[in-house]
Amino acid sequence: MSGFVWSRTQPDSHYDFIARDADGYLVGRIRRETGLRAGKWSFFANGVQAAPGTVGCALSGTVETRDEAIEQLHVAWRAWMAIGGAAQRVR
Repeated sequence: MSGFVWSRTQPDSHYDFIARDADGYLVGRIRRETGLRAGKWSFFANGVQAAPGTVGCALSGTVETRDEAIEQLHVAWRAWMAIGGAAQRVR
């Protein structure tokens, strides 16, 4: 899970993570789904403070693998930074 600083949402959680950038700003969250979507991974770029249409990519969704969820966070973060998001980051 390189590129971001990762932490678990709960100490005993093995499938639910928060991502922060190198400066400690919130990027988003990934988690493995249960129930009807069991085994898939969801991503939430909730550190991006913009409407999806202004960023040009998905800010949340469900994908097949953890690596795909991580990549989607990277895509959203890079897109947001490219349109000036650094000034609006939240801790």
